Amino acid sequence: MTIKTTGIRLLAAAALLSMPALAHHSTSAFDNTKVVRIEGTITQFRWINPHASIKIDGDASEGTDGLWTIEMTAPNSLLLQGWKRNSLATGDKVVMFVNPLKNSVTLNDGSQGALYVGAILADGSKLGQTDGTGAGSDR
Repeated sequence: MTIKTTGIRLLAAAALLSMPALAHHSTSAFDNTKVVRIEGTITQFRWINPHASIKIDGDASEGTDGLWTIEMTAPNSLLLQGWKRNSLATGDKVVMFVNPLKNSVTLNDGSQGALYVGAILADGSKLGQTDGTGAGSDR
């Protein structure tokens, strides 16, 4: 085998091995035509890969009041949108804007699931879309 052939085979093997890393679930489970406003208290903020997440206990403009689990995108993408690791803390009073699940189900922890669209933080600053419109993203 030549060095060129070996290099091509190594590149092909690397491409095949990296394919699972490129796989990603979509946001098709969420209703991006509907934005729910949840006013409440943060019970958890997880700044982790592949998705940050928020748990908020509050009053929803529609759907179920109580605990909601909100899926976000990756922290690196959130940084580009103005988020920081310490943007939220347990106990913060905030307003979240989310796309709810298309088929409302109660998750294992008793919460409702949703996809992040925007937030009005405790200090009044706004991140994402806070006008009651928009679709969340996993990018």
